Amino acid sequence: MTTVGQALGDRAEAERRLAAIHDADILTIGEESDGADRIRYSERLSMLTQRVAAASCSLTSDVAIEESHFHLEEAMHEMDIILEALRVGNEKLHIFGPEKRKRTLHDIDELEEEWKETHGAVEAVLADGHDVDNAHIIDDHNLSLLKKAQVLASDISGQYSHPYELTQSHAMLLSIAGRQRMLTQKMAKDACEVWTGYHAEDGRADLIETMSIYENSLNALLNGMPAAGILAAPTPQIQEDLHILLDRWAIIKANLVKLIDGETLDMDQKYEIFHDLNLELDDLEHLIHDYKEFTEAHHT
Repeated sequence: MTTVGQALGDRAEAERRLAAIHDADILTIGEESDGADRIRYSERLSMLTQRVAAASCSLTSDVAIEESHFHLEEAMHEMDIILEALRVGNEKLHIFGPEKRKRTLHDIDELEEEWKETHGAVEAVLADGHDVDNAHIIDDHNLSLLKKAQVLASDISGQYSHPYELTQSHAMLLSIAGRQRMLTQKMAKDACEVWTGYHAEDGRADLIETMSIYENSLNALLNGMPAAGILAAPTPQIQEDLHILLDRWAIIKANLVKLIDGETLDMDQKYEIFHDLNLELDDLEHLIHDYKEFTEAHHT
C-alpha cells in the first residue's frame, strides 16, 4: 500500500523530471517567455493519455509488473502537474502565472473533467494490480482523453507559437517526431487490448493502422518525403537516432505481427513489446532534442 508520504514524494519526483525537460531544451534556455514551455508540456499530455491506458492494461495482465506500475504512477502525476501548471502556472516548469484566454481555459476544463473520470480508476489499479474492472474504465476513456488533449495542445500552440521562430519544414519534422511518442504508447495499449481480449477487434484494427503510421513516419524522417515537404535526416546524429529506432522497431513489429495474426504470445513476448515501446519513447526524446538542436543552429 502506498503511503501519503510516498505518494507526495513520487509526485515531487515527477515534477522534478518534468522541470528538467525545460532545463535540457536548447530552444528555451535563458528565455523569459513561457510560451515554448506551455506548448511543450501541453503536447506531452497526448502521450500521457495513452501511457496511462497502456500501463494499466499491462499491469492488470501481469506484464512487466514493476515497470508498468512505475509508468502508470508517473503518468498520473505528470497529468495532474501539467494540467494544474497550464491553468495556474508553475515556476518550476517555467510557466509563469495563470492562463487567461477563455478558449484555452475551456479546453483545460474539458480535459480535466474527462481526466477526473479516469483518475480514481488509476489510483485503484495502482492500489490493486489485478483490478481489471478499473483498468477497463481507464481503457474506455483513453481515446476521449486523447482527443481532448490534442485539442488543448493545438489551441495552446496556436496561441503561443511565434511564426518566425521555425521554418515550416522544420516545424513539420518536430511535429512528426513528437507524434511518434504518443504512437508508441498507443501501440502498447492496442496490443494489450488484443492479448487481454478487451476491445480486441477494435484494438487489432487500431494497432494495424498505428503501426503503419509509425513505420512510415520513421522512414519519412530518415529518407525524406519531398511531396509532403518532409526533409531527409539532416545530420549524422539524427540519422543515427533514426537507425536505432528503426532497428528496434523491426523487433517490435515482428512480435506485433504475430499478435495481429492470432498467435498466442508468451509472457516474454508481451514484456518485450511493452518494454521495447517504452525504449522507443526514450529514444524519440533524444531524436526530438537533436532536431531542436539542428533547427536552432539553422535558425541562428
